[in-house]
Order: sequence, then C-alpha cells, then structure tokens
Amino acid sequence: MVLKLPPLEFTEALTDSPEFREKLRQHENELENTSNAIKTLIKKLNEVMVANKTLSKASRSVAETLKSFKFFIVGSKQTEEERDIESSLSYMGEVLHRIEEARDALNASSETYLKKLDEFRKTTIGKAKNKKKEFDKTTQRYCAMIENNAKIPTKRSDLFQEADANLQMQTKKFREETLEYVFLLQQVQERKKFDFVETLLALMLNFLSFYHAGQEIYKEFDYFIRFLHHRVLKCRENFDCFQREGEELKWKMLMRPEDHLLKNQEFDREGYLFLIERNKLIGTTATTKHYCQYRKDIGLLRMTSFTQTSTKQLIPYDVFVRHCFVHPADEKLDKRFMFDAHGIEKGGSTDKMILFTFQATTEEDFEGWVAICGGQINVSKPQLSSKTELQNELDDSGIDFVKKCIQVIERRGLDEQGLYRIVGMQSKVNSLVAGHFDAHKTLAQRLATPVEEDMELKTICSALKLYLRTLTEPVFTFKLHNRFIEAAMMDDKAERIRTIHGLMKELPKENYDLLHILMRHLHNVSEHKDKNLMTPVNLGVCFGPSLLRPEFETVSSIYDIKFRNAIVELLIEHYDKMFQATLEQQDIDEMVGSSENDQSAVVNLSNSLSSLTSIARRAPPPTSEMLETTADARRRGLYNPDYYITETNKHLFPPMSEDNLRKESSSSSSLESLSNVSTANTQSVHSSNPFSGISSHLRSISSFSFTKQLSLPESQSRLSTSLSTSSNIEPISPSSSSIRSTPVAHTTPKVPTRAITLYPCVADNETELSFNPNEIVTDVRTSREPGWLIGTINGRTGLIPENYISFTSGV
Repeated sequence: MVLKLPPLEFTEALTDSPEFREKLRQHENELENTSNAIKTLIKKLNEVMVANKTLSKASRSVAETLKSFKFFIVGSKQTEEERDIESSLSYMGEVLHRIEEARDALNASSETYLKKLDEFRKTTIGKAKNKKKEFDKTTQRYCAMIENNAKIPTKRSDLFQEADANLQMQTKKFREETLEYVFLLQQVQERKKFDFVETLLALMLNFLSFYHAGQEIYKEFDYFIRFLHHRVLKCRENFDCFQREGEELKWKMLMRPEDHLLKNQEFDREGYLFLIERNKLIGTTATTKHYCQYRKDIGLLRMTSFTQTSTKQLIPYDVFVRHCFVHPADEKLDKRFMFDAHGIEKGGSTDKMILFTFQATTEEDFEGWVAICGGQINVSKPQLSSKTELQNELDDSGIDFVKKCIQVIERRGLDEQGLYRIVGMQSKVNSLVAGHFDAHKTLAQRLATPVEEDMELKTICSALKLYLRTLTEPVFTFKLHNRFIEAAMMDDKAERIRTIHGLMKELPKENYDLLHILMRHLHNVSEHKDKNLMTPVNLGVCFGPSLLRPEFETVSSIYDIKFRNAIVELLIEHYDKMFQATLEQQDIDEMVGSSENDQSAVVNLSNSLSSLTSIARRAPPPTSEMLETTADARRRGLYNPDYYITETNKHLFPPMSEDNLRKESSSSSSLESLSNVSTANTQSVHSSNPFSGISSHLRSISSFSFTKQLSLPESQSRLSTSLSTSSNIEPISPSSSSIRSTPVAHTTPKVPTRAITLYPCVADNETELSFNPNEIVTDVRTSREPGWLIGTINGRTGLIPENYISFTSGV
C-alpha cells in the first residue's frame, strides 16, 4: 500500500483555508512519526554496536590465548611437525586479531553513520519542528491584529492609515512565513528519501563489507544495493528539479500573488470574512469569523465558521447570493469594509431572502468581494499593468533558429563537458534570442539572421533552451500534457512506451517536427557522453521541464517533473525507435530489456557512498567550519536553473567510461583500506612466523575478494590484473610437507601509487585538489611541477603537494 500525503499548494497557503490547515497537520504528524521511528532505529543499531564490541572483546581474548599457547615436548627438541602445529596456532590467533581490527574499523565508521542519522533527525526534522512553533506564534499574532483592526471605529480616522499600513506589512510577513514553512515541510518530506536512505545504505554497505569472507551474502545483496542506490540517485535528481522549480514558483507567488490565487480552482474567490449578526431584542451584535468561498456562475457562497487557531472540523453553510450592496453608514454598527448580501439558503424557499452583513479584512479584500458578488463600488483604482514575460511562437522562424543553434553546437561542442548544463551570461542569451525574434522583423529577415560561429557555446545552448522555455505553448502542448504524464506513470514499461509513442502522433506537425529535430540532436549529444558527461538522464533533467510545461504552475505540477524528465530521457535514449511510424513488439521488447540492464549495470556507488564511507576514516577538521562536500556543492547548484558548474566541480556529473572506472577505483581502494588496517601491526609477526608466506598469500586473496565485492563490474579487468601479480605463489596444500616447501613470494618491487593525506589543503586554482586529512589518494604519479605530484581523490585528478601526503604499501 502506497502511503500518500497531499501536496501543500502555495495558493492554498496564501488563502489559508481550513482544508489547507488539515493538510498541514497531516504533514506535521507524519514528520513527528518519522522522527520517532528514526530514534527507535538508532537505539536498536546502538544495541547491535554494543553486542559487536562484546563479541570483539571475546574474540581478541581467544586470539591472544592462541598466540600464547605452547606445546610442551617430551625430549630435548621439537620435530618439524610439532613446530608447524605450534606456529599454526599462532597464525590462527593472528587471523582472528586481523578480523577484529577490521571489526574495529567497522564499529568506528558505523558510529559515524549513526551520528549522521541522529543529525538528520535533529537538524532536518528538528528545523521543521522549530519552524512550526514560530509559524504558530506568527499565526496567532496575525489573527489578533486582523481582529483588532476590524474593531477600529470610523470615528477614529486618525488611526486608519497606521492600522492599514501595519496590517499590510503583517499580511506580507505572514504570507512569507506561511510559504517558507510550507516549502520547508515538503523539502523535508522529499529530502528523507535520499538523505536518510542514503546514510542507511552506506551503513548497510559498511556492515556487509566486513563479511568479505561470505561472498554469497554480498552477492544476494549486491543487486539490491545497486537497484536501491539507482533509485536514490534518481530521487536526488528529482529533488534538484523540485527545489529549483519550487524556489522559482515561491518567488513568483510572493511577487504577484494575485496572478496565481485560485487559478484553475472550483471557486472564483476565497478568504476570511467576519459575519455580523444583530440581536434585535437586546440591541447587540455578534461577530464570527468565517472562511467564505464564492462561485460566480451560480452565485453560491459557502461559509465555514473557522479560525486558524481552531482544530474543530465544522460543516459548511451554503447560500445563493442574489444581491450585494455596500453597507450604508450606521451609527450602531460603526465599522469599515462592510457590505450586505441578500441570499437564499440552499434548499430553502426562493421567497425567503436572508440578509447577511459581512466585514472584509482589508479595503482591497472588501472591493474584491463586492465586485465578485455583483455589487458596485464608487471608488475606482487604476489597474496595475501585469508583468510581461518573454514569449515566442512555434513557427518556421523558431524551427530555423533551433536548427542553426544545433548546427553550430554539433560542429564545435559535442565533446564539451557539461554541454547544456553550463549556463551562459543572461544578457548575452537574451540578446541572441531577441535578435532573432524581433517583432519588427519579417519572417524572411528572421530566417536570414545567422547564429554567430564565434559565439560561446554556453550562450548558444542557453539561448536554445530559453526559446523552448518561453514558447506560448510548450512543445508537448497543454492539451496532451496530462495524458503524457499519465502514460509516464504506468507500471507496465511496454504499455508506457506504446502509449507515449501513440501520443506523439497526436502532436501538431510543427511540434512533432521540432521534437524530432531536437531529440535527434540530443541523442547525438548523449553518444559523446564519455567526453561531455551528458547522459540521457542529464539531458532529460535539462529539457524535461521546458518541453512538458504545465498550463498552471502548482506544487503538484512540480512533483510531476520526474515524469517529464523520464519521457524526454526515453525519447533521447531510444530516438531511432520512438520516431518510427509504427512500433513493433520486438522494438518494445528491446527497449524494455535495455532499460532493465541499464538499471542493474550502470549504477555508480562511488558518487555519494564513497564520501560517506570516507567520513569514518577522516580526522576532525582543523576548524569549526566544515569544508563544502560534494552533496553541498550539488545542492548549491540548485538555485541556478541550468545547474551551473565550474571547472572545480565537474566531478558532480555522473561519471562514464574512463571517468567512471577512475572514480570506482578510488572508492574501492578507499573501502579496501578497512580490510588492510592491520597490515602494519602484523609485520613483526610475519618476520618470525614460518607461516608468513601462507599468511601473506591468504591476505592477498582476502584483499582481492574484498575489493571485488566493493567494485563495480567494469573494474573486473583491473582486479584480474592485480590478482595475476600474485599468481606465482604456489597453491596451499593441506599436507605439512607442502606447507614447509612453500616459498615466500618475491615479486619485483613497484613504486607505490597509493597514499594518504596528512594535512588539509585548499586549492589555489582548478588544476590543484582540495582535501582533508586522512583521505585516500590513488594513482599517484610524478608531475612536471617540482614538489608536486598528480593523484586522484574521490574521483578527481589534479596536483597535490608532495609533502602533504604519506605513501602506503598499495601499488
């Protein structure tokens, strides 16, 4: 069963309806439950760690007993068999000791992951809880101010200006607080899918890596790790889009809320009104606050007695408004913003008219209610001009512009790293688009306008995306938008592909032609992903929100971004088949099979898990300020609509081919160090132990199997090579004679290519690497710069100061 939470629409947050408050409480309750569940999980994991330490202590005691165990002989000299047996017990103790050293590393790193889980609960969820307290206080203050402002009599005109100004300022502040709190809640709901799950995944991988002798256990879990992590990475990409689009929509809501309120909603106006009821017997009045919703077409006014601080669920009261008038001056009822509505109770007699006297909260609100209900107001205000946005049409000049941009890009930039991700200067991009689509130019003049060859590629790419983003109607059209999204949500992959292919045929000819040209180009770009690092997934993120734009921007539509990106990704990856006139069943089967193979094979664990794993071996930072991590850098790029990256964070792109192998090697080597912690501590034992040859051989096999578990399939050739270096060691025979005759392996010494960083370093330019102490450096080699070496840290290669690292025994 899928657990669902309703999205918190920004429009609902601005109207602050009872339904919105109920949705808000559902989100708050779910966060509280999540916090308690994480707390329970941490408690259980701590119990596992305590049991692990107890087991480690007992195993070390057994190891020390075996090492100190001696055989008494009868006679004056041991036989060779007796010496071998006695040495074998010492070797058994050494093996147990090395296992417990690996367990110590497991415990240390696991404690770090538990701290990260607790930190997530306290900071991320705790931040939402603290924000709730602030929001509740703000709500109480705002409601109190509205009620006090409504009580000001008309005789006190000297207070009107100040009261209205204060109310206007507090209204804006309350809306800001509301949208910020709503957006924070939904960020936490989305963030836990990867921040929380990703840490658990790293913790699980850390546990399984300890059991490197149990190959079968890891094999069973290996596919799950890849599959789940693939989903985590996709969730992160979707969150990036959600964050970016949400920030933009939130900004639009705050700047011009009147342009977004009640768009595509059932009611034409909503808001709070004070209903004033007179008691004719004793000559008093009673004021109750109602949330009112009005449908202009049938004159339906739905009233719900409610205040924001109330938790009661009340039944709405419906009336049909027939007439509306501004309330005349009344000495007994001296209040502002009052109007009368004559209505008929729903289900009542048409002859029985009921008079309702309402008071609005502000003058603007008062004028809006009177106007929507059919009343007249003598005071008229000039209409504010709406903000004009850049808009373009999909015509021959637009298709020609796209073709010209593609020609320049394919001639010059298919191998450019970050193509379509790196954004150009906005002024240049706007100038390029405006120059082609100037309203004063004829069609012939637009077609004759060239795209300059010497213009920066990032400017041309951004101009192409800007044109698509500013079309009056997106390429996939508003009419078919929902049907495309529904098709992308289908569980059956074959039916999903078949439906999307059928919907493409319903597109207008100009839209289909443009889509065909664009997808052919993006497919060509993805074919060079080894160099430009732009996979179909990355290109889908860049173009999905522009090509499948909803007619009305809402939070719900932002959640559909992942499906929009998936549609574009499908068209790019299978361009040759999706644009065929007919789609055969064989073609569909091939596409379904290739997507399943990609999910199981092309999964990069080093992107995020390597950084988490390295935390356990990293010394505390030199200052209280933490250096920016890979995840921080990725999140920092969310505020740029095109994921702007610089030369210093190119490694954030999903690695492919050689880059993938290099990153994977770094991650595997880092994790491998967990199993080699005891190498330095056991050198003295090896020198005096006749089983040192066997011990060295078994360690090499153990190290190899451990590395093989943690590595991806692409690295098998590298691991096979490392295994072949020890192939000259003779196999171990169970007989004692063969043990005695087994020589110690002597191989040609090699220059160490692995090292560990000693001090923190901040790069001065893009050719150097920044790092923290105790980070693993792989593929170390000399450079042309005196005093500098070239190495790879967490998948990035660059210059490293020679005196900042210490070489290890890895080659």
